[in-house]
Amino acid sequence: MGKYTIKDFKRGDKVYHLSNTTLIMVVIDVHNDINEVECRWLDKSGKIQIIGFFGEELGKTDDLRPSISFGSI
Repeated sequence: MGKYTIKDFKRGDKVYHLSNTTLIMVVIDVHNDINEVECRWLDKSGKIQIIGFFGEELGKTDDLRPSISFGSI
């Protein structure tokens, strides 16, 4: 499972499912009472999709950015 829990997400976060890093979703709600992060995205046909996930199933898109390291010469 992932490194995040439901407490790590808030409305507006850009996330991805751990099984598919190419599908970027937006958190539209966090339901602490049922341990669910509700996400929305557009499918390939342009239709809005909404589904809930456990926080442990998701990663934050910031984690996908390559890290830049600087070295001295």
